[in-house]
Order: sequence, then structure tokens, then C-alpha cells
Amino acid sequence: MAAILRSRGRVALAGLTALAAIALGIAVVGLAAGADRLPAGGAAVPVLGVAIGWGFVGVGLFAWLRRPENILGLLLCGFGLAVLASLLVIADEPLPYLVSRVADPLAVAVFIHLLLAFPSGRLEGRAARAVVAAAYPLMLIPQLAMFLADARLGDPGCDGCPRNLLLLEHQETVAEIARAAQPIATLVLSICTLALVVRRRRDAGAFERRAFAPLLLTGAGVLGLGALSAATQNADLDPDVQQVAQLIFIAAFAGLPAAFLAGLVRSRFFRTATVGRLLERLTAARGASEVGDVLASTLGDPSLAVAYWLPEQNGYVDRAGLPFVMPANGSASTELVHQGRRVGLLVHDAALAEDAELMAATADAAALALENDRLEVELRARVEALRISRARIVEAGDAERRRLGRDLHDGAQQRLVSLLIELQLADERWESEPAAARGLVAQALENARAAVGELRDLAAGIHPAVLSQRGLDAAIESLAARSPVPVELEVDLPERLPFVVETAAYFVVAEAITNVAKYAQATHARVVVRRDGDDAVIAVIDDGAGGADPGGGSGLRGLADRVGALDGTLTVTSPQGEGTEVRARFPLHGGGGRGDT
Repeated sequence: MAAILRSRGRVALAGLTALAAIALGIAVVGLAAGADRLPAGGAAVPVLGVAIGWGFVGVGLFAWLRRPENILGLLLCGFGLAVLASLLVIADEPLPYLVSRVADPLAVAVFIHLLLAFPSGRLEGRAARAVVAAAYPLMLIPQLAMFLADARLGDPGCDGCPRNLLLLEHQETVAEIARAAQPIATLVLSICTLALVVRRRRDAGAFERRAFAPLLLTGAGVLGLGALSAATQNADLDPDVQQVAQLIFIAAFAGLPAAFLAGLVRSRFFRTATVGRLLERLTAARGASEVGDVLASTLGDPSLAVAYWLPEQNGYVDRAGLPFVMPANGSASTELVHQGRRVGLLVHDAALAEDAELMAATADAAALALENDRLEVELRARVEALRISRARIVEAGDAERRRLGRDLHDGAQQRLVSLLIELQLADERWESEPAAARGLVAQALENARAAVGELRDLAAGIHPAVLSQRGLDAAIESLAARSPVPVELEVDLPERLPFVVETAAYFVVAEAITNVAKYAQATHARVVVRRDGDDAVIAVIDDGAGGADPGGGSGLRGLADRVGALDGTLTVTSPQGEGTEVRARFPLHGGGGRGDT
């Protein structure tokens, strides 16, 4: 309902603006027919001025109704009305004459604002904002001074001009200063605006230059000619020269509404052509490696980058399958969605985002292309992840062999050597010192038992016998029994899992429980093992301090590699102060039972 009311309000305001423009134009044409005072260009100037004012108002209403959120349409309407009001300078009555003298410098300020705000309606950069902020007071303050202190409102040679309704007291010194300040301010503002327009066109992307060059170039030309015309009118030149300068300025000015309209139409033309060319080139593109290049060249944005969304990694990757890093240069981004699913991201120049229709059409075309190429990128990402995982597995295997070697050397091997020496000594003393020999045998038996225990622990670290003999639930029970932190078990397995899944699940639980005991500062942990459709799910949840970093240690990375080797996923959720959950999911591919693979 509110949207309907806003729409009706805009239509009503647009109608009032159009009526005001028509009324002002008719009044100016009527005055021009019998006016005694006309500009240097003659009666053609106010008539052409009416056409110009109507043109700006018409284009402004079109732009405002088309995109009400963009202030550009209102600026166009305001400028058109100011132009029409300034033409009342030929009136013989004091009030319309006074209105014209207010509208004349106001039109200059609005035009500068309009030119620097095109096409987004926003002033880009501090320099543009400073020029516009200065334009309004620099144009209006000298005029206000003339209202209060100049009987002839800045035109000392106009003996037949209407009286000044706002005159307090004629002060010739103030009037001369105001009359001199206004053209100087106009010239300075014009030069600054021209410089900003030139710089903006130079820095614009190819698409923006092609689409909006008519208005930017025509506006810059009109501004320059306006400054020249103002200089000739205030200089002691031949009247014929002044007339020619003013007619040239008016003729150039008459092209501005058409230039703006051409810019709008041309932008729509280029949008259609761009999207059509984009579709054609994307269709011919061969693989993911060309999609980004096609988008960048067609849109004229060499900085454009494409990211592909991979749900299993919960993140974006580039065309090589590597994690995508957002640039830090203030670029804009457009999400790509295909049939309701996120497929990628375009990172592009912020100027492109101003054309919402273009980017929406581009996003649709790019989403389709990315969906077609997603499998190729996903395969690259998998290959890259597999390469990194294999390197870590090899490194972990080497480290584990070194650890086993050290444990065997420092533990069981030393005990077996001691056992051998003790038995040898016992054999030598058996006849001569039977009591000492029996002590050596007893000590050897103790070393043998310790060696057996250490070997059993080492074997359990490699692969626990209880897992092979009694299954995952019994193996997890043994882990829970040895844990210094109380562990609650929730195991719901109707049948045994495949052997490799049981092994991987066991080590997930073992590593997680070890981390709970070492780092979590937890008082309780819970282990959940269950079937979920064709998947096996293993979760270890604690009530500890949280803040676990899955990439911070080799243990969890090794688990991720072990789980990933079975096409499974390992996720670690560990908000600070809220405990940690380690969850592994293994696809069983519809299978179950003991199995060896």
C-alpha cells in the first residue's frame, strides 16, 4: 500500500512539474512577442530557451519516473525549470524580473551539480563534493548582495529594467564588487568542473565511456561556451560579437537534453548489445578458463574476477580450484544464482554495479556458464585438495614411522635387551649362585611383561585388536573407559560398518577424546555414532572452552585427510566458550556390514 501511495505521489508531482514548465514556457513566449528588452541574440533566444527548458524537464521526468531512487531526474527537472524562470528577465514587471535574476545563477549551480552527479546521482570523490558545495553559495551570495544593494540588479546599463523589490539602500561599491565576483566565480567553477569531467572520462571504464560519452562531452562543451559567453557579455566588445557568442552558446545548449536522452537510449542499446554479445561468447567459450576472460573483455573491466562456489568446501575457489581471496581494492561483487542455487561470484569494478539491469542480465548469463563449468572447477579443486592431502599423509606416515621407531628403541627394545642380558647372567650363575640366578629370572619375567604391555599399546595405536575382534562400539567403550574426562556413549549401529570406515571412525573418536582431555578444560564429553541414511555419522561433543582451530595442529588435519580419503567430510564447530563438536560423515554407498573395503 505504501509503495502504491509513493508511486501516486510521484506521478502527481511529475504532473505539477510538467504544468509549471508549460506555464512558464507559455509566459516567456508571450512576453517575447512584445518585449522591449531582449538578449543580444534577439527574440530567438527566449524561444530557444523555452525549448531547452522543456527538453530538460521532459527528460528529467522520464529519468525520475524510470528510476526514482536516482536524484539525477530531479536535478534535470530543477535545471529545466531554472532555465525557464531565468527567461523571465525580459518581463517589465518587478516580480517576474526578480524571479529571473534568482533563477539565472541558480541554474549554473544546478547544472554543475547535474554534470558531476551523472549518471548515478551521487557525487563521486571529495573534489566533486567540494565543487558542488561551493557552487551554490558562490552563485547565490553575490546575487543576494545585488538584491539588497544594487538598484539595477547587476545591470547598470539597463535604464528600463523593473525596480528592485528587495533593495534596502543602493551601495555602488557593494554592487560593483558583487557584479565583478559573479563572473569570476562562474569562470573558476567552470574550469574546476571541466577538469573533473575530463578526469572522470579518462578514468571511466570502457562501457561507461561508450554509453555516456555524448552527455559528458556535450556538457563539457556547453560549460566552456557558457564561460566564454559570460566573459563576452561583461566585456566591452562589439554587439555583433556578443550576439554571435550568445547564439553559439544557446545552440550548443539546445543539444544537451538530446545528448542526455541519447545517453539513456545508448546505454540501453549497449546493455542489450553487451548481453547479446556476452551470451554468444559464453556459448562459444571452451571450459572454465575462458569464462572470466569473456566477461572481463565484454564488460570492459580487466579487473573482473570469477569465483566458483563449492558447497562441500563451503567457500569460493578460483578457476584453478584454489581458495578465492577477495581483492581489497573496493571492488563490487555480484552473486551468481542458477535455479535457486548459488554457483559463483563476480568481483568487478564498482561502476558496473550502478547499472543494475546490466549486471542482472550478466549474472544470469554467467551463472549458466559457471554451472556448466562447475564440474571442471570442482574436479580441479578435488585434485588440488587430494595433492595437498597426499603430501600431508606421506609426511604424517613418515613422522609416525619415526615415532614408532623411537618408541620401540626407547621402550620394548631396551626391555628385551635387558631381558636377554638377565637371562644370560642367570644361565651363567644357575649352578654357582642359584639364588642370584632366580632373582635375575624374576627380573627378566618383569621386563618381559612390561615389554609385552608396551608392544600391546603400540599395536593398539596402529590398529586396536578390540576393533577387529568386537567392532566399533566395543573399541569406543575402551577409549571412553581410559579417558580422564567422563564420556557418555550413544552408539546406534544396527550392523557393523565397513572395515575402513570403522578404522577411520575409531581414530576420529580417539583423537577427539585425547584433545578433550588435553586442551578443552571440559567436565563432560559425549560420543554419538549412528547411521543417517546411507551415511555413518560420528560426533564428539564436549562442554569445554571451545576455540579449537582445525588448521592449527596436525592431529585434526590428519583426521581430515583420513576421512577425506573415504569421500567423507570432517567439520569442527568450536565457538569460543561454548565447547567443541567434531563431526565426521562417511558415505557408505548403500552398503553396510563387515566388509574389508
